[in-house]
Amino acid sequence: MIMKRLLMPLLILTVLAWAPMISAASSIGTVSLDKVYNGYWKTDVENKKLKDKQDEVLGKIKKLNEALQKEGDVLQRMIKALNDPNLSIAEKTKRQQQAQAKQQELRQQQDAIQGFQNASQKNLELDMRKARETIMEEIQQVVAAAAKSKGLDLVLDKAGRSAAIAPIVVYTTEANDLTEEVLNQLNLSDPKKGSGGEK
Repeated sequence: MIMKRLLMPLLILTVLAWAPMISAASSIGTVSLDKVYNGYWKTDVENKKLKDKQDEVLGKIKKLNEALQKEGDVLQRMIKALNDPNLSIAEKTKRQQQAQAKQQELRQQQDAIQGFQNASQKNLELDMRKARETIMEEIQQVVAAAAKSKGLDLVLDKAGRSAAIAPIVVYTTEANDLTEEVLNQLNLSDPKKGSGGEK
């Protein structure tokens, strides 16, 4: 009930904010941005690059963890050897110090692996964001050109959702939908098509 009370003023404000733009617009078009984004050949290329980088990072982390595990096994053997009753006090003390040094070394290695993993994750997220922004800029340019050629004043994303998780475009006749035109235009530069391959 409280959620409905909060969403109603928000919906009214959204409609009021759009009203001047809609009334001033002589013609409105739509485009399904998710379909265009996912259907654009460059999206596949960038996704593959990111997947390759992610696999490379995971491979390095796996090797680092395997090396850490081996060192952990060494530590366990060192600790077990401390129980040897034939050890002199001096030798036992020496071995205890060695075990403690090895334990400290393992902690440092573990911290380094965690640091590498965190830094790699941030770099991957940054690369993903940059790739998405670049692709979206290209899509927006093609949408703008298509809209101008058709005399459209406003283009809405029919796949978009409002703050209330409701569709932004509730109804459209599809007469001014630019999705296929934009997608075809973007994919004219697909090198696979140029070489006779298919997307």
